[in-house]
Amino acid sequence: MLQLAANGSPILRQVLNAGDLPLDCVKCPLSTRSREEVVAFRPYRPVLLHGWGPVYWVGQRGVPEPGLLRELMAVSDSPYISTHLDVRPDDFDGALTPARALARVLENVAALHEIAGGDVLIENIPYKVGGKSPLFTSDPAFIAEALTVSGAAFLLDLAHAQVSAWHRGEAFTAYLQSLPLAEVVEVHLSRPRLEPDGMRDRHLPLEEDDYARLESLLPRLPRLRTVALEYGGLGGHDAPDVLRAQIARLHAMLRDYDAAGR
Repeated sequence: MLQLAANGSPILRQVLNAGDLPLDCVKCPLSTRSREEVVAFRPYRPVLLHGWGPVYWVGQRGVPEPGLLRELMAVSDSPYISTHLDVRPDDFDGALTPARALARVLENVAALHEIAGGDVLIENIPYKVGGKSPLFTSDPAFIAEALTVSGAAFLLDLAHAQVSAWHRGEAFTAYLQSLPLAEVVEVHLSRPRLEPDGMRDRHLPLEEDDYARLESLLPRLPRLRTVALEYGGLGGHDAPDVLRAQIARLHAMLRDYDAAGR
């Protein structure tokens, strides 16, 4: 059975307190106050641990605060730890190449697996022209190779993929289809926004084409376990009724998909 998760935002707690909600998990933390967030949401639902404590991406030098990661894995009841598949020049001495990046990913995924005691998911980042991440971090071939060499599974963020495709100058549908969909274990859902400096990830509410895209994509994701709604949590887009309506619609879609035998 596919599970439905949502961002552990203040409005989610408000909606959970208001009554029953067809939600299986909460995804958090959303800030560096990770212990506080995980402890607060665990009484409601199991927590999917997406990062912990420090701001972390898998290309950094080592794994910070391993003790906190172990603690939150135990408290959260999370089946895995997930983090961003990002590498940045400041994390390396000398030139940053895809080969050096892959070696770092392999090293850190192995460390995360040992520390967390569970599986590791790595998530595609929202590449932006002029940003801190090199272009190759959003290459489908690099993402696929990172999964292969490290043994990690894929966390596909559809809004991040839209942002990357826009900044790469590629059609989103073609870019999405070139990603390693067969390795996707979790999907993140929200709507990005086109701004003066380009497409940006803003955790906006889903629209009709977002639901249609997910529905058409489900048969191509044989390893999928969880769909996580990322509406809210960035500030300025936190409406309880909007959150509740999206959760209800996604729950119905996943229920119908499971009932049809996947």
